[in-house]
Amino acid sequence: MGRVVKARTWSALLAVVVLAVGGAAWRQSWRVWPPVPDVDPHVSDAALPVIDRFLETGRAVVWPSSMPARMRPRWFCAEEPIEIVQRGAEVRVSLEAACNDYARDGGRLVTHAGTRTPLLVTLDRHGGALVVRDVAQPVDGAGFRPSLERMFSGRGLAEFDRRQRLSKGVDAPDDEAARAFGLPPGTRAQQYEAQ
Repeated sequence: MGRVVKARTWSALLAVVVLAVGGAAWRQSWRVWPPVPDVDPHVSDAALPVIDRFLETGRAVVWPSSMPARMRPRWFCAEEPIEIVQRGAEVRVSLEAACNDYARDGGRLVTHAGTRTPLLVTLDRHGGALVVRDVAQPVDGAGFRPSLERMFSGRGLAEFDRRQRLSKGVDAPDDEAARAFGLPPGTRAQQYEAQ
């Protein structure tokens, strides 16, 4: 009888350990599954500058700056591709973008507004050049997740989630703005406050 109880106790203990280890492995599986989506570096190198110019000109995610016009504020964006899918002449780029408005205030780089959002950018090849045809954004509020699920593939959505969990999103384009305004590399933007 004593051996049977010991065997049952050890069996139960082993089952609990197996379930705990399996549960921990399952909770961490998002780190490796599904596999990271494809991002062709050649397509990315061709598409991102086109997307960057399109976003910075205010035709998709930016709005008129609220800083005084005398400061000559400009929008700058940084993009990080999540997935690139090519179908014939169409190129679909799932990405995360960070856009801020910047200006130079004396020796300081200032920013007043910005946005960070996932986007689905559809481009068409016209000859050898890529042209932005459409920029889709998720809706705000309760519709955010369902709209993101419609925009991104399963692998793209999983990669977006993985980056969010690991806090590996795209950084604000402070360095690009500092260069454009003639400020030293590494200049960090400060929040603009009206005088």
